[in-house]
Amino acid sequence: MNSDRNLFTLSKLLSTMAMATCLFSSAAFADEVRKPVSVDATKNVPLRILTRPGAVLYADDAGSKILKDNLPVFSSYFVYTRPKGEILAAGTGWYEVGSDDKGSVKGWIKGDDLFEWKQTMCLTFSHPDGRSPVLMFDDQDYLETLVNMPAEKRDPAVNSFYSSIDEAAKSKKLLPQTFPVLSMEPKLAVDNVSNFTLMPILDYKVIDFEGREARLLDIVAVSSASKDRVSSDLRTNKTYVSSAAESTAKHAVKLENMKFDVVWLIDTTRSMGPYIEKVRESMINVSKNIAEHKDLKERIAFGVWGYRDSATIEGLEYVTRNFTPKLQNIDEFVKTMETVKETKVDSVTFDEDVFSGVKDAIQNTAWREDAARIIIMVGDAPAHQAGHEWNVTGQTEETLRALADEAKITIFSLHLNPAKTKKFNKIAAKQFKELSTNPGVDTTAYWSISSNDLTAFANTSDQISKAIVTFLSDVVKTFKTEGGEVAAVAETPAAEENNAPANGPSADVISKSLHAAAVTWLGNEVSVEPPRDIEAWVIDKDLTESTRQSLEVRLLLTKAQLDSISSVLKSVIEAGETSVVSGEDFFTSLQAATALVARDPDKVNDAKDVAQLGLVPDFLSNLPYKSRLMEMNTEIWESWGPDEQNDFLNNLEAKLKAYAAIHDDTSMWIPLNPGDDANDYVAPILLDLMP
Repeated sequence: MNSDRNLFTLSKLLSTMAMATCLFSSAAFADEVRKPVSVDATKNVPLRILTRPGAVLYADDAGSKILKDNLPVFSSYFVYTRPKGEILAAGTGWYEVGSDDKGSVKGWIKGDDLFEWKQTMCLTFSHPDGRSPVLMFDDQDYLETLVNMPAEKRDPAVNSFYSSIDEAAKSKKLLPQTFPVLSMEPKLAVDNVSNFTLMPILDYKVIDFEGREARLLDIVAVSSASKDRVSSDLRTNKTYVSSAAESTAKHAVKLENMKFDVVWLIDTTRSMGPYIEKVRESMINVSKNIAEHKDLKERIAFGVWGYRDSATIEGLEYVTRNFTPKLQNIDEFVKTMETVKETKVDSVTFDEDVFSGVKDAIQNTAWREDAARIIIMVGDAPAHQAGHEWNVTGQTEETLRALADEAKITIFSLHLNPAKTKKFNKIAAKQFKELSTNPGVDTTAYWSISSNDLTAFANTSDQISKAIVTFLSDVVKTFKTEGGEVAAVAETPAAEENNAPANGPSADVISKSLHAAAVTWLGNEVSVEPPRDIEAWVIDKDLTESTRQSLEVRLLLTKAQLDSISSVLKSVIEAGETSVVSGEDFFTSLQAATALVARDPDKVNDAKDVAQLGLVPDFLSNLPYKSRLMEMNTEIWESWGPDEQNDFLNNLEAKLKAYAAIHDDTSMWIPLNPGDDANDYVAPILLDLMP
């Protein structure tokens, strides 16, 4: 009897397990069916949407029940049902949305409460100095026709648009409904951190613009500064017409409070003694100059970093040293400079760890929050290049320049050239020039000075220092006389009195660099309202000058996404290093370096390049911009010599280090919605930093 009962119990248990298995299989099958809509038929990338201000989540596509109203701006959802045909084109349909790509459907949102976001790409305005404000057009065909016009016809047409906007602002009138320009970038600089505006790219078209590749971009602008849906349409919003046309001259009085932080970054190896002494003398001269402008004493603060080389070299004492943990006024700084000395120990190699000095000066200086930031580099040797064991940062001049841009730092570089080190001088020149390529200025702020010419060095360091003092003392007057043109640069007395040495840029470049820094500072101070709640077509070049970039493409990434890119790069670097050492096939090495084979072993055999491996995150594989990593295949890898392979891997390593720096820089991470968890913050990362 017990055996019968046991048999019955076992039978019941098996039946229950079978039913549970069936239910589980059905649920799993249901989850498989409920996959989000893809961006298009050719890409297995889920389509996402972002909400506009005031969006509402409903229980069904009839709007019979509100589940949640006034959704936070930028709320991101995956799409499970998308309108089709004319309804999709009209933007009046309904979207069924979910919180993830695993079937977690949450409800329905009206088409006019959202916009589709096919890529994680977005745009930010490049520095406004030296170019015209971006015009945002209602119609793609109109903009494309304008771009294709010869310059003698296009320029008058474009200038007439700016004139019409200025006239409308002065008369406090709207532009007519027939005006082809929907909106315009403000003339003042937009601070995309304090006044974050998301400009996702919805669509794009690559075109030729005067022999250069350019892109027409369909964008949407949505600002996190307001929860109300108020369009920046120049034909309906008088307030925005006025604010967009406001020039720096109107707000010049605010520059009375402008401050400069000036940090010297000095090579303190054995050969640098005479130049350190000249910097010290220059600071004494600056002290006298500031004494004549007593109101500037607290507005200019100074700092100094020294750098040498690897800490493994006995007697060098340090790789970098911060002599000013807190920035100082000029009187204190002159005393501090007395303590900056060159080492008496020779380095092992001529190149040094310049990049550690640059990185520390950018990231570890005690910058004041309300000051414009300047670094003046002085050195006679190149940095150890990426991949060298004594390049502690692992970074390149390009990645460090990108970090300087994010930190809004202007760099001047004074490169001393020893006569017998021409090979190294060439390497150093490339590095120093890249580091001193500042936003808003066409010419790099780089001076090449013979190491035998102490007078030229003293004159140049004096010129830069005095120009900063003079510029700040006259900054209000400079901006008031500009007549509304942000790009115009008034000459300072320093620029008139002295000409830079023939081996460096003119004094005007110093003035323009300082002016660009002031424009950035003023835009932050005024808190300029960017365009919002519009969809428009733009071109990523200045319509009046095709050589100027007007928009920068960025990826809006969470820390988790940044970490996933880092994981990819680590795998690729490991595979590449294995291939270099062992001679194995690159893809075979990549297979061994990842868990890819456990997921889909056939992918390695079938893949023609890295993009097809399935290793790269979807948000990278869907970008309409070229990627050196994505195009990498065994044939390309094997066609390179060892130096090219190492350069490729070192470049990836440098970007990996840059990601780590961005990850740890709290100032770069922005909450899309109030109350967001820190893990959901995003950072708009330059496309140039992508692999």
